[in-house]
Amino acid sequence: MLKSLRLVIAVLVACVAAATGLSLTYAWTAPRIAEQDRLAEERSLQAVLPDADDFAELEDPAVLEAASAAADPVDLQGIYRATRAGADEGWAIKVASRGYGGPMQLVIGLDTSGSVTGVSILAMNETPGLGTKVETEEWFMAQFMDLPPGFTDTDVRALDSISGSTRSAHGVRNGVAAAGRIFAEVLSVMEGGS
Repeated sequence: MLKSLRLVIAVLVACVAAATGLSLTYAWTAPRIAEQDRLAEERSLQAVLPDADDFAELEDPAVLEAASAAADPVDLQGIYRATRAGADEGWAIKVASRGYGGPMQLVIGLDTSGSVTGVSILAMNETPGLGTKVETEEWFMAQFMDLPPGFTDTDVRALDSISGSTRSAHGVRNGVAAAGRIFAEVLSVMEGGS
């Protein structure tokens, strides 16, 4: 009985020490991780709308609800109005689209006419060497810039995929298509598109 009690106490002490260590590590690193995430998001916003000097996140619940419905089944994570010296430059739309390795966080830039100005992958967990080709194959991302203003899902589906990383490529294409639907159904009707 005494041996069992000692074993239980030893395990309990080890668990408390491990939990305390993890809590302290998290408390120490959480602000740094949050700052790195914020900087990565800023870089992605600037990459998709390089001429913009300010990005203001939309917070209107009705607009966000309508945009989320338009994006479905892709998850909307944020919409940013991009401006340059106070004049509208376009929109940056942050979405999470399903790839092979799980959700892919994308930022899609659209100018005031609804043309794609850039696509940036903020985070993904795709298979190295296969799924990551969506980021490393320059032609793949560049083809989205050829979409016409007011593009539709059909226009996006007509674009080329990447052999060997079909689900990853579909994840990016679905994210861009969702951004197009958000622009067509929600953003273009707000104040004339901007």
